[in-house]
Amino acid sequence: MVGKKCSKGLMGVLAGSVIMMGIVSGAFAVEVSVPKGFKFGTYTQQPWAGKTIHVAMVAEPRCDALKKLAPEFEKLTGIKIVFDILAYPTLQEKQMVALTQGTGVYDIVHVDCVWVGQYAGEGWTIPLEEFILRTDHNTLALDDFIPAVVSEQGMWEDRIFGFPFINAAFGLHYRTDIFDKYGIEVPQTWKELRETAEKLNLKEPGVSGITFMGRRGVQLQCSYDNMLWSFGGDWYDENYRPTINSPAAVDALEYFKSLIPFAPAGVLTYDWDETARSFAQGKAAMDLQWHNAAPTASDPSKSKIVGKFDFAVIPGKLQPDGSIKRTPTFGGWSLEIPKDSKNKEAAWEFMVWATSPEIQPRLAYGQPGDRFSSLADPKLQEKYVGYQTLLVSLPIAKGRPRIAAYSELADALEVGLSEGMTGAKSAKKALDDANNKFEFILKKWGYLK
Repeated sequence: MVGKKCSKGLMGVLAGSVIMMGIVSGAFAVEVSVPKGFKFGTYTQQPWAGKTIHVAMVAEPRCDALKKLAPEFEKLTGIKIVFDILAYPTLQEKQMVALTQGTGVYDIVHVDCVWVGQYAGEGWTIPLEEFILRTDHNTLALDDFIPAVVSEQGMWEDRIFGFPFINAAFGLHYRTDIFDKYGIEVPQTWKELRETAEKLNLKEPGVSGITFMGRRGVQLQCSYDNMLWSFGGDWYDENYRPTINSPAAVDALEYFKSLIPFAPAGVLTYDWDETARSFAQGKAAMDLQWHNAAPTASDPSKSKIVGKFDFAVIPGKLQPDGSIKRTPTFGGWSLEIPKDSKNKEAAWEFMVWATSPEIQPRLAYGQPGDRFSSLADPKLQEKYVGYQTLLVSLPIAKGRPRIAAYSELADALEVGLSEGMTGAKSAKKALDDANNKFEFILKKWGYLK
């Protein structure tokens, strides 16, 4: 309930500022053309009937679920939707080409949270305040969005560029049957997590204490970020001076490496699929991973542990005052409208519908939603693992850097993490080298003088 109050406070201020800006300025940079008295999200008129909009989306279950519902929108509005649902790297490349060339190929693009700074900062996508002013507030329901999710996925420099569509947060998947059998409590701190992993390792035949994503790549980086931030470290400071080799950062990597003896033998070759599969097949008592691995463990065709696991808030670092600092890594996507779209109004009508409170529960079988109302729905909480945990995790989750240099920084960090985890270098040496690369990259991009 505290989170809901925070939501109303932040989003109420946001909505109020949008209204005041409209009153004071009379118009935003983006011109919106609608019939007199028209409100988006009411579906009482069809001013864009016969128009076709092209929507790019990442190939994930929630997007497929939305596509199945699209005929209902087409009937409401007369707007035809053409989906281009693509694997991550293909989507990234096709959107980049379309946006930089200004071809107007897409009317809606799907933006990973780490791309927001580039898409909005380069002016590839447009701010949405003028559209918000002309939208039915009950359909839009701004105060129902989780503020941290909107901020990370759709905002840049205090402007709204997109609305959330797909979110993810790290947490701890754990075997309830094994925990109950041995009378073990869910670990709350990183120290307790390691102790629990050691205690449960091979307690059951063929079942490791923990599994995680240890292969060099973005998933290793995202796993480490959970620890880095709660240990008190970060990628760089407020002046873009790299700090990835700070004592806290080194301690976090050394801690992460200390989990390897209690994980499956091949854990340093595991990415998302291998980790989710190992947990679902009963090969580990715990899985440090994104929430979106839960459907794999809940699917009888893929899992041996259906009904025998749950999803808990990520452990954290015990503080001197007795509190626990938890910083679950955040990930997610927003829907945004390209500057060169020729159908901006029709695109916005679709965005409002696709992200509305009414549609969210109908997409839940694909992936969880982005609103308090859907995550707090008792029926959905009973049906899907981890909804109550997401209500706690998403408001406190922390996102990765959203600056244009992110991809290069991430590559450098992923190399260092892999070197530290495999023992090719000490944690200190690996992160010292990564820090030097960070400095070069941040200077090259103009962030660091």
